[in-house]
Amino acid sequence: MAINEIDRAAKRVSYSTTVQQFLLTDNPSEYFKLRASATEVLYDSIYSSKTIKSIVLTSRNMNNFYISDPFQEIREKAMAESGLARDITLRKPVVSNVFFHSSGTNGPYFLYFLPVRSILDGHSEKTNIALCSVVVDLKSFTGELSTGISSDSITALIFEDTIINSSRELNVVEQSILLGAKEGRGKANINGEKFLTSSVSIPEFGWRIVSLTSRHSLIGDLFPIRSIGIFIILAAGFLLFFQMQLVLRSVTNPIDQIIRDMRNLTLRKDGVRVSIPKITELARLAEDINDMLERIEISQKEIRKSQWNLYQSMIAQQKAELLSYRSQINPHFLFNTLECVRSMAQTYGVTCIEEICTSMASMFRYSVSSGTIVTLQDEIKHTCDYLKVMSQRFPGKYTIKLDVQPEAMNHPIHAMFLQPIVENSIIHGFAEKMPPCIIRISGQLQQDGSLLLNIADNGAGISDEEIKKINHVNPPTSDHTSHGKTNIGLYNIQQRLKNSFGDQYRFEIRSVKGHYTKVVICIPKALTILSPQFTPPAC
Repeated sequence: MAINEIDRAAKRVSYSTTVQQFLLTDNPSEYFKLRASATEVLYDSIYSSKTIKSIVLTSRNMNNFYISDPFQEIREKAMAESGLARDITLRKPVVSNVFFHSSGTNGPYFLYFLPVRSILDGHSEKTNIALCSVVVDLKSFTGELSTGISSDSITALIFEDTIINSSRELNVVEQSILLGAKEGRGKANINGEKFLTSSVSIPEFGWRIVSLTSRHSLIGDLFPIRSIGIFIILAAGFLLFFQMQLVLRSVTNPIDQIIRDMRNLTLRKDGVRVSIPKITELARLAEDINDMLERIEISQKEIRKSQWNLYQSMIAQQKAELLSYRSQINPHFLFNTLECVRSMAQTYGVTCIEEICTSMASMFRYSVSSGTIVTLQDEIKHTCDYLKVMSQRFPGKYTIKLDVQPEAMNHPIHAMFLQPIVENSIIHGFAEKMPPCIIRISGQLQQDGSLLLNIADNGAGISDEEIKKINHVNPPTSDHTSHGKTNIGLYNIQQRLKNSFGDQYRFEIRSVKGHYTKVVICIPKALTILSPQFTPPAC
């Protein structure tokens, strides 16, 4: 607060419009006209403070403006030590060291230097226009030093191993202890009596404030109240004991109730919960226990649901195996019959019948003999066989184009995967379309090892409502709104992907009515590596 008071006084003089006009004027008549007003401002600032002894403004050409300068020697010495004797350039205020007057009877003093910038129009220079030097009486600045503890205590202001000011007169021993006190708290002994020291540094000024207090003065007043304190402690102890008993009962009773409720719990009954006590912490504990019971019940319901789904899956698998066994009854009879028809067609030169029998035999053999998982190459060959059969019915109508990476041909996929999609394009997309009817199959491996398939046709397209049903894995429909058409093939493909990969697959249909339909499928990287042999199919 004291240094802020000095700073305000220096700024009141330095940033007075009259004073700055006086410092910056080059007109002799204006100089003498403004000097009286500037002197009045300087006079008010000096005599408004008890600690300020002198204020001197030094301009850029090193001219000094003051009322009186009895501390010229001290000021010049402080400016020389601060590097301001020849250049008043200074960015922020500076506090000097402590000085004594040459007579030795007054002081000590220190100086506060404030850089002055112009506030006048046309003088917005970055350099200082003047330097304000304030001489401050250190004893008046620090005031009456006192520890506030007892009259025997001592507080001293020390600068460069010299005691500048103290709360009372000091003897040689006290001076030695104060000068030798270490930073922070310490101990001392004078004539067998124990003393405590406290030293605090003020690095901005280079000062130290040291206090010396006897130990007895600190704790001497405590002895009369020691007996009263002991009595109060004993009385408080008894009261605390009874209060603790009440508190323990208020806590243990709800805990006992929670324990009884926990013992009575049974996981066979749903909805059984722990009663909520009034104590906030125990209420939170009971609520957490009830939340845990709620999660356990939910988990049990999910487990029972999963068990039911697993049971239904096992039944469905058994039904599928039964249908598979039925479909495999005497397959050689069917293959031999088709081979017989093919041979007859070859003998009589009926090429179309020979080709359709060859393709049909290959399709039946693939559907009966292939496993659940095949390669993309096998699926494309089976799809090409199917397209050959359909082309015999509609010669020249259908065209299939393949754009598949060779390394993607070896990726494992489900059997009977592509043929239902192509069949869907032929039956629904090309039913009323004139040639060319083009089906394009492209496939490539992604960086993460997954297989990206695109099956597109230039058919009639699908309505937005039907696309939403298929993309959201809705069960197949066969009502009057679909005109007898079903999406059971696409639904089965999605179900097989979902059963194998959960939510890690991608199945999406894009279509523009009257222009095209595109099926985008992303199959995650398989765990089983199949044979790397690759033979491009002949479609």
